[in-house]
Amino acid sequence: MLAAAGAAPAERQARSYPMTDSTVSSRDYFRAVLVVLGATAFWSLSGVFVRWLPAELSGWQINAYRGLSAGFALLAYLVIVYGRGTWRRFRAIEPMALVATVGFFSLGSTFYVISLTLTGTANVACLTATSPIFAAILSPLVTRERPGAIAWVAAAIALAGVVVVVGGEIRDGANFGSLVALFVAFCFAGQTVVLRRFREVDMVPAICVGGFVIFALIAPVLLVAPVDQGLDIGWRSIGVITVMGLVQLALPLTLYTYGARYLPAVPLTLIALLDVVFNPFWAWLGVGERPAEGAYWGSSLIVLAVAASVIAGRRAARAVPETA
Repeated sequence: MLAAAGAAPAERQARSYPMTDSTVSSRDYFRAVLVVLGATAFWSLSGVFVRWLPAELSGWQINAYRGLSAGFALLAYLVIVYGRGTWRRFRAIEPMALVATVGFFSLGSTFYVISLTLTGTANVACLTATSPIFAAILSPLVTRERPGAIAWVAAAIALAGVVVVVGGEIRDGANFGSLVALFVAFCFAGQTVVLRRFREVDMVPAICVGGFVIFALIAPVLLVAPVDQGLDIGWRSIGVITVMGLVQLALPLTLYTYGARYLPAVPLTLIALLDVVFNPFWAWLGVGERPAEGAYWGSSLIVLAVAASVIAGRRAARAVPETA
């Protein structure tokens, strides 16, 4: 919870940004792991929802309405949970935390769509898989958590696993789209470490604002687009995307924000990489698409890396003595 208004600055900082997670119980830690696994499973439903939409819809249109519906869904959730105190939850977030979370979330989501228009899907998948590495770099600076050697190795193994899964589709050479995809990875890592830094405060209101900002960023682009690529996409498509915004974005983001209270940034981002594992599973379960042989080997590497990171993260937290 937020520190009392009369607390000294040093005391307030110590309460808001604890140096370690040594006080987190094993039950809370592994419950958070399961919650983030659930978030990743919901995130990975994107392909299923896209299959239910008309093929002519662009990523811009889908992302705009998905962000808007996620914003309304999260706002409804906050009103249900906090009632008349909802506005106080928005005000409880420090301006720096609000701007950073909204910025990383909205820019990451928007530029993800841009990256897909500039380079292949496999390229984007591989390059956005560098987010755990960015998280490992940012953590000491933002959260004062220093990832150990196992975290770095796990991030490298997970990245290799992603390459194995989509390796047959990777294009040769670097281009501007690849740089955009790397920026998306940086944004996701940045969003994660900010959620970790301000984990004593409910950050769902910031994510809620981010959903509306995504629509505000993309809507002007669609307003000047050709008629078939504008904001008028039909009520059926709006209905599907509304459900998508709730199930595939608002719900997993809420779960991910909860997980950030108990898990270090590197395990958080590594668990999110399991999206690469879940996606082929949903495709096989839903439409009978058989994954390529490389998907099995690559998925095994990703699962191994996630397991190692989760176990090492809990051991590291236990090894750090509590500070007064």
